[in-house]
Amino acid sequence: MCSDCLVHTEVRNICVDCAGVVRRSARVRGPVVTYTIIGICAVLFLLGAVPSFVGVDAVEAWIRSWLAFTPVYGLIQPWRFFSTAFLHSGILHVAFNMLALYWVGQALESALGHWRFANLYALSAIGGSVFVLAWSLADPMMLHTVTVGASGAVFGLFGGVLVMQRTMGQDTRSILVLLGINLAYGFIGSNISWQAHLGGLITGLLVTWIYMRVDRPRPSVTARRQSRQAVAVSAGMWVVMVVLTGLIYRLIFESGLLSWGP
Repeated sequence: MCSDCLVHTEVRNICVDCAGVVRRSARVRGPVVTYTIIGICAVLFLLGAVPSFVGVDAVEAWIRSWLAFTPVYGLIQPWRFFSTAFLHSGILHVAFNMLALYWVGQALESALGHWRFANLYALSAIGGSVFVLAWSLADPMMLHTVTVGASGAVFGLFGGVLVMQRTMGQDTRSILVLLGINLAYGFIGSNISWQAHLGGLITGLLVTWIYMRVDRPRPSVTARRQSRQAVAVSAGMWVVMVVLTGLIYRLIFESGLLSWGP
């Protein structure tokens, strides 16, 4: 190994290529985050669907009233930006989203690691809600529109797959076709939040691209130091998301679409 390719780890020096393999394999312990998300979505869907099936809608109404995202409530109840990704409007809605999450999440979580994958999913879900909020500047009716579903987060995962395939020099035609079909369906179909899809996709692309830049093995940078850098970068992503959301709300108030008064 020449000095340019030498990577210092906590136990030995290895080459750049081996460093990438070691760090990826150390993160693989099964897709526990993927299964956890699927489990939460399934439980919340059943909690709302089963009582409604027997004629009791109070449970579903309570869940939606506290967890679904509506831009007008997002400022005072910010958890809605993320919690809405665990709610779905019907059996087909939850089934398709969970199936896509199962397929994509397993591979992506193994490649990124648990906490990076969880951060990608969360930021993509929030990014979808933020884009819905931003679109209310063009369409004020969106301020009072309720959006639910994990689609924004799932589109973020699709974006993550695209970035990783491009980074590794793999053929990206399949994922591009899949993204194109699903994005087009969002524009054509009724009662589909294409804004959440697009916002989640853009967020997923950016988050994964940043992780790929930070996580690439570099000489004289140990795995522990690189992990600390990734944590710092992840915290920065959340700060940027919060600031961006605040700026959008400020524009909404300045435009007169919302006011603090009654």
